Amino acid sequence: NRSRAAGAAARDRLAAAWPDRTRVYEGPGVREAVTRAFGECDQLVCFLATGATVRLLAPLLADKTDDPGVVCVDEAQQHAVSLLGGHAGGANELARAVADVLSGCRPVVTTATDAVGVPGLDTLGWPVEGAVAAVSRALLDGATVPVRADARWPLPALPPNAVPAGSAHGAQGAGADGATLWVTDKVIPLGRAEAVLRPPSLAVGVGASRGVTADEVLLLVEETLDEAGLSVRSVTELATVDAKANEPGLLAAAERLGVPLRTYPAEALSAVEVPNPSDAPRAAVGTPSVAEAAALLAAAPRAATAGVVTTSGHARDGHGGLGELVVPKTKSAPIDGSPAMATAAVARRGPRGRLAVVGLGPGARDLVTPRAREELRRASVLVGLDQYVDQIRDLLRPGTRVVESGLGAEEERARTAVAEARAGHAVALIGSGDAGVYAMASPALAE
Repeated sequence: NRSRAAGAAARDRLAAAWPDRTRVYEGPGVREAVTRAFGECDQLVCFLATGATVRLLAPLLADKTDDPGVVCVDEAQQHAVSLLGGHAGGANELARAVADVLSGCRPVVTTATDAVGVPGLDTLGWPVEGAVAAVSRALLDGATVPVRADARWPLPALPPNAVPAGSAHGAQGAGADGATLWVTDKVIPLGRAEAVLRPPSLAVGVGASRGVTADEVLLLVEETLDEAGLSVRSVTELATVDAKANEPGLLAAAERLGVPLRTYPAEALSAVEVPNPSDAPRAAVGTPSVAEAAALLAAAPRAATAGVVTTSGHARDGHGGLGELVVPKTKSAPIDGSPAMATAAVARRGPRGRLAVVGLGPGARDLVTPRAREELRRASVLVGLDQYVDQIRDLLRPGTRVVESGLGAEEERARTAVAEARAGHAVALIGSGDAGVYAMASPALAE
């Protein structure tokens, strides 16, 4: 019939727009197709009524952290409804993406934080633990929520009532009903209304003998972090020497941790001064340190791998970035008494701001790209020409700090944006057209 044909046409438009991420499910029956898709895919777009979709999905639901995100599109393709897994399943963003592809379609998002423009704590891209619902409720209610961070991390804008603890705005203790948001890689006791965001701050260097098992590596990493009071959820990578790039136990350990295994040449590692050098790795792989040196290099800004100037316990790149050794080399202790086959060390990277130069396109609102919208939502500081700011002000998160100026101040805006990023903020510098063609990218890069 006509409605089924319209749904098939819309389905085909999505499949054509997303060729690398789309799989089409058809009959023999709708229930069978939905059941197969639910079990095999991370996200679903159903061209069905929401009521029918709810009935089909109800027996399949397990847990909000594991269920796929589901979006429903009506027959007239006027609405893309985020039905299930708005945050954890990514359905809210999927609904917006579907609406971008299907002309005339509007995303329908009903999760409380999104409805009022407050970022969900589980949408910021970092692991979050604790009383997420209680802290989110306090933010939604407008209560003052202290944010206690070890350092200034480039988070998206939080609402104005999320106030840095100890700031001039007076957030000294806990907020309403004890609501507090922590940002730290340390393991801390949390109250009934406290949550913690885990920043991507830790790198673990690992030295290993041939044939080491993933279990031995993982146990060592977990025990090392636990004894230091550090969260494994802040670990961003395992690091080692190039000679161990294909060591199965290291690769499997990194995969199970959900982080990459980064490797460095022996000559780069040997240039790093460490507190515990050893002759054994020097003889085996050509550097007196693997675990400590690899951790320090991994925790330094990426440019550190090109040329290393060393100080005791730190790796420094040409721009002054530092990796701080917080846990020196530790050996594994297999429970069966066999010789240790792994060593580990932990380094902490300092926070770095981020700067996105965002082109707003030729002027029409519907030509602002999804990537540009995403960067505007990710920013905590927006810098731009006043008339351009007015065009996209409604796309910003509540709490975004706006620095605007008039015509002729392009270089000053670029300097301001770079300075804000260097201060640790997430910054969007906007301009018209393509950001890299006669626009703001050139003066920003000049800074």
